[in-house]
Amino acid sequence: MTRMTIAIAALAVAGVAGAAEYPQTLCDRLAANPEDEDVIAPPVPRSAIDLPKAIAACESEVALHPDNVRARYQLSRVLAYDGQSERGNAEMKRAADEGYRQAQFVYGLLIERHRPDAPADMCIVEDYWLRSARAGRQAARVSYVRHVLNGRFDACRIRATSAEMKGFLDAALADSGDYYDRLLLADLGARLAARGTTHPVPPLYAKHAVADRPAAAVTDCDRLASHPEDPDIVAPGVPGAKVDVPKAIAACTAAVAADPDNARVRYQLARVLAYGGDSARAAVEMKRAADDGHRQAQFVYGLFVDRQRPGAPADICIAEDYWLKAARHGRQAARVIYVQQVFRGRFDGCPVQASAAELGQLLEAAAAEARDFYERLLIEELRDRLAERSST
Repeated sequence: MTRMTIAIAALAVAGVAGAAEYPQTLCDRLAANPEDEDVIAPPVPRSAIDLPKAIAACESEVALHPDNVRARYQLSRVLAYDGQSERGNAEMKRAADEGYRQAQFVYGLLIERHRPDAPADMCIVEDYWLRSARAGRQAARVSYVRHVLNGRFDACRIRATSAEMKGFLDAALADSGDYYDRLLLADLGARLAARGTTHPVPPLYAKHAVADRPAAAVTDCDRLASHPEDPDIVAPGVPGAKVDVPKAIAACTAAVAADPDNARVRYQLARVLAYGGDSARAAVEMKRAADDGHRQAQFVYGLFVDRQRPGAPADICIAEDYWLKAARHGRQAARVIYVQQVFRGRFDGCPVQASAAELGQLLEAAAAEARDFYERLLIEELRDRLAERSST
């Protein structure tokens, strides 16, 4: 065992000592998370939780023992399931700040996934995931290194050295539970080693191709109409079912009038106009936002064309153009759908602009940012098809 691995193991033991001092409580029995490595009661899947009882039990335990960070994390968990996002986030942050490694990891996830009432700053994720990784949380070890390698923390002060990140991967491999974990860790280890021999530069078509824009002011349009899957939002995303369409249309109309060159708010206006049934105006605003360079609008305008939405042209070659623009600007969904549609022959009647080499680069960048097993599997299948196509 290396010194780095020994040090990380020691941090892991120290990181949960405060929580382990408290015996099992009713909060543990009702709200322990199956993915929390420090539970002391049989874990309870989300679907089996009795939320009112669990909230009451965890509130009681936290009131009795305010420094029981395990119970505080579990309280935050059940509050989030109950839709109390503001309070749940506050409890999660407090449990994270008091050293509970599962809370540190999950608080980072809340930010990374643009959950309601969470801050929108990836550098906060870097901070909490590094703490969690140093405390031995397996998912944090892997996620931290992967996000560093994928450039997600490029705008932050990355405080882990390459040696420490290698220590995280070595420790994660020792704790790895299955074949796919080991495959992923081997890939991350190879990428980390290669990174040490080259000058770190943003990858071609990387997500951060537009990351050097100045900080944007948050408007009411952003707060009411940001899309959870838009990589350039500046406020927590609002799912379609939760958008207050009349208020959002009014706010975004005002934001566009005040700043006509702001492609982000124009895209958000197009989004809520579509939800409000004004398809013709939505298509016009979406196209303008796309033409002004907003990569989410470029991707969605391609969808408008592909799905023959009212007000959009019926020419798949237009979708080819906008999807390629979005893919070149780092929009993950555009990378994947563009290559997939090329292979399906959807663009056979078009002057396809991407070469085989560029398709390979798009898939390489997509693989580096894939978030789950099935996304990686789809990208791997597309890479196999590209290899077959290139060999014939």
